[in-house]
Amino acid sequence: MDISSAAGKARQTARNPWFQRAARLGYVANAVLHATLGFLALVLARGGSAEADQSGALQTLAGQPWGIVLLWVCAIGAALLGLWSLAQAALPQPKAFRRLKSAGTGIVFLGLSGAFLQFALGNQSDSGQTTSSFSAMLMRSTAGRGALIALGVVLIGVGGYFVYRGITRGFLKDLQTTGHRALRKAITVSGVVGYPAKGLVLAAAGLLFIVSTVQGDPEESTGIDGALKALGEQQFGPFALVLVGAGLLSYALFLVFRSRFDTMED
Repeated sequence: MDISSAAGKARQTARNPWFQRAARLGYVANAVLHATLGFLALVLARGGSAEADQSGALQTLAGQPWGIVLLWVCAIGAALLGLWSLAQAALPQPKAFRRLKSAGTGIVFLGLSGAFLQFALGNQSDSGQTTSSFSAMLMRSTAGRGALIALGVVLIGVGGYFVYRGITRGFLKDLQTTGHRALRKAITVSGVVGYPAKGLVLAAAGLLFIVSTVQGDPEESTGIDGALKALGEQQFGPFALVLVGAGLLSYALFLVFRSRFDTMED
């Protein structure tokens, strides 16, 4: 198959209306994950015990009635959105950035699908411990420590982008307009609140990578769970966790709206 034929197949797949509708389920899967993370952040704010990261959220879902079924549905939805995004990346885009963005989105959602599938099959793992072990391995060399600091900087940058996107309402350009005024307001508010909350969590995780690397303590590098727990230990920690938890719930609501109104154009 030549390049033009492959591009044609990718274009046909990416623009298939049924595939687009099915791929929207991936946003719902992401919403389920972030809603659970928001709930776990609120548990920490009240002084409870929780693993407020991806594995903790998936473990919480797995323990609910019909949780395994939900995990399977989310795994399928995330996989469909991942495949659709990769198909978008294969299209002849006018800008290379769009192609890279589509490819990155595809990889992220296929990874998320794998995480849902892993817990659906009962193969549970601790992402915080995995992150800590990974950090410990890299800290053994100068290059590894440099890579961890670079990862932290990238996470802070991505977090900053989320904050910027929320404050400037840049997310609205990816959504189809709706004539219902109250619905437009709900979508806008959920994005303005949710995007900065998501960004702050990512930035905090990135900062934790940098601090733990500088201090040479991989046990402190535990990803989102470590970042939220470190936040909770501050003077106004519980209040900050409430804000983060509410923000993540708001972001989850935005993702539900996005599953319906996204233009599906990268």
